[in-house]
Amino acid sequence: MIRAETIVRSGEYKQSSEHTLFVEGIETSLDTKVIEKLLHERIRVKPFGPSSHIAAAARALVKEHPNYYFLIDRDHYDDNYIQKRWDRFPDPDEANLLVWFRRELENYFIIPEYLLKSQYLVKSEDELRALILKLSKERLFLDAVNLVIIQIREELKEKWIQIFENVTEFTSRRNAINKLLNMPEFMEHKHRLSRLIGSKRLENHFTAILESLTGGKESLEYGRGHWLEMLKGKRILPTVINECFSVRDAKGNYLQGSDRVNEVVKDLVRKPLEEQPDDFQRLYNVINARIAE
Repeated sequence: MIRAETIVRSGEYKQSSEHTLFVEGIETSLDTKVIEKLLHERIRVKPFGPSSHIAAAARALVKEHPNYYFLIDRDHYDDNYIQKRWDRFPDPDEANLLVWFRRELENYFIIPEYLLKSQYLVKSEDELRALILKLSKERLFLDAVNLVIIQIREELKEKWIQIFENVTEFTSRRNAINKLLNMPEFMEHKHRLSRLIGSKRLENHFTAILESLTGGKESLEYGRGHWLEMLKGKRILPTVINECFSVRDAKGNYLQGSDRVNEVVKDLVRKPLEEQPDDFQRLYNVINARIAE
């Protein structure tokens, strides 16, 4: 694995040495490898753990390090928020943060048309599409429920109560307890929480997400709904690669598991830019434009 600190060659792309793109995961994660290959080593790419850590670091570092950029999975963000991040990049007011339009990086590698470009594919297009569809159908209801949970969890993180500031209002133990117990925000939040997780509200939320995934159909179909974008690609991709692709190393041995996944993915990212998914092309172009400034 090429370390992020060494990917910019001596004397090459002089300006790029000032720029760093932080991504999710660890040093050996798929995100790091893919982005390094996609950007042709024009910028340092460094892993920074989970998305919550990246978002916090982005806010803390943007003023001091304007050439630090941050790329995270979609998680709970909606299309409008994500589109604005790309349209306005780099945007110090939003901590130079970019968000994938698809749920995870792996979701780009379960696009059948993209996978068909691989030299390692050993199954027919129909077999490939059928397997992706089968695995996605198996996850449909699980992922729909989890998407409801993710959105509600984010809503509950809102800053719904303010702390006290005036020390003169707290003159005794009893006075302090009374202040705490009589805060109206607790009762208001209790009612709001009750509405948020009420049975009818949860059912309606689940139904809306399910219809978005399926496009209003009873089952999944290619070209309908957002299931390819929003189901958990990280769980689908390994099975697709290990059942539909065959890769040998330099000694002729067949690669297995994550090694096979990594090689297929890296091979795809090496394809010409115009053959990459739209969001990959978009990332290359915004980073390239920034470096060239």
